[in-house]
Amino acid sequence: MKRLPLDTSSFRRIRERGWLYVDKTSWIYRMITEGTCYFFSRPRRFGKSLTISTLKELFRGNKKLFEGLYIYDKWDFDPHPVLLFDFNEIRHDTPENFEKALRQVLIDFAEEYEISLSSKNIIYDFKKLLVKIYEKTGKSIVILIDEYDKPIIDHLGLGEERFQIALKNRDIMKQFFGVLKGGNVVDVLGFVFVTGVSAFTKVSIFSEWNNLKDITASPKYADFLGYTEEELLDVFGEYLDSFCKEAGFKNKEECLKKIRYWYNGYRFSPEREIHVYNPISLMYCLSEGYFDNWWFKTATPTFLVNLLKERSYLIPDLEHLVVSKDFLNAFSVENLRIEALLFQSGYLTIKDYDGEQFIRLGFPNWEVKRSFSGSLLEGIYEASPIVRKLADELGKALYREDWEEVRGLLNQILAQIPYPLYQKADERFFHTVFYLALCLIRYDAEAETLSPGGRGDMVVKMGGKVFVMEFKAEGTAEEALRQIEEKGYARKFEGRGLKILKLGIIFAPEKREVVEIKVKN
Repeated sequence: MKRLPLDTSSFRRIRERGWLYVDKTSWIYRMITEGTCYFFSRPRRFGKSLTISTLKELFRGNKKLFEGLYIYDKWDFDPHPVLLFDFNEIRHDTPENFEKALRQVLIDFAEEYEISLSSKNIIYDFKKLLVKIYEKTGKSIVILIDEYDKPIIDHLGLGEERFQIALKNRDIMKQFFGVLKGGNVVDVLGFVFVTGVSAFTKVSIFSEWNNLKDITASPKYADFLGYTEEELLDVFGEYLDSFCKEAGFKNKEECLKKIRYWYNGYRFSPEREIHVYNPISLMYCLSEGYFDNWWFKTATPTFLVNLLKERSYLIPDLEHLVVSKDFLNAFSVENLRIEALLFQSGYLTIKDYDGEQFIRLGFPNWEVKRSFSGSLLEGIYEASPIVRKLADELGKALYREDWEEVRGLLNQILAQIPYPLYQKADERFFHTVFYLALCLIRYDAEAETLSPGGRGDMVVKMGGKVFVMEFKAEGTAEEALRQIEEKGYARKFEGRGLKILKLGIIFAPEKREVVEIKVKN
């Protein structure tokens, strides 16, 4: 089997060494033949840098690398000057260092084309560089910008001082890339492609760049990055057969069902109901031979956790967010929309669209829900990592219907949270802690489940059993059970051959513990 490209985003290396490559050049061909300036946002590790690398080789005319791919006999491969700005490699810890690093990038380009830059003004030098390269080569210039938002994102959720650095870095970028919309520069540009994790600073940085087309949510590019199930079956067929056999699945469909549950589910366009797999997680799973939180192992969402903590966000609400379609569009750094950030970063995805205005968001798959819940529990509530083990034991105790052990494990989980965080503890506080803990177990746990009478607090489904839970900080467990009955929280599970267990759970804020659990079958 061909080697999987797990440790590189270099198109040249993948092709020269014969590693497995999913042909995405049909989308690239559409881009370069239908327009000239594009913005495209996707979560980290979804193939943005590989796309940039592919475009670089394409416009440098390295035709041999594309042999056998869709674009090979459709493009002339006429070489162009290519300027690549990779913000993963450009220092941005302070505005001063950021500006120096940008200037060094310009100097390196100037040396490559034997052009002298004598000014200390990076805006003037950038304009001069582009015009001089065009005059020297007689070819239009290709600009590739990878992870444009990194100098901003890296400073969010880390306090006021770092936030000010983000703003100053944003202003530097706004002036720097403002060069590309100037009248004397536009005529020398042949193609521009900008990528990033988010679009939240796009308006402020590229506000006057009217011909920059945002294809992030375009139905034409909904399956551009990430892998479709068709690509999984066609390109990864040998790996898939080997994995399903070694993992002991009864048949291929059972195997695919679990792979979908873990890694599929990303939908990026409201207008097109197509889902894609997380590429890095899928490849690691097939390569290593077991299910794990591979995407989260490559990085943790620290800045998002910090923002949720700062705003005291009710975490269970993430399960069923309904927002307007334009809500997910770009916005400024000063007006951070946490829900849109979570969507753009890949922690939430489109679950449903009414065809006109409203979009329902939710977790794309089990990997994201489980891993993000653990990060939130440890980050927001400063819970000990042992909570993950306690949550696993909690799931087993629930299935055994050992209610005394369930109560004891819930209290052990609460005991892992530092005392000072309980000073403002209310029903929302306990509800969120229990929700995050239950999301860590290896079963379906869903908060705020919709029913004809309203939304219940929590539902956990496992092995033919459904646990419908209502949490309260005041009153009695009997009253909680009565609410489940009167509101019909369990009604949608009736008639399915499932064992339904209704749980009223009472906790006392002053004692910081669960004091009563009552169950009705």
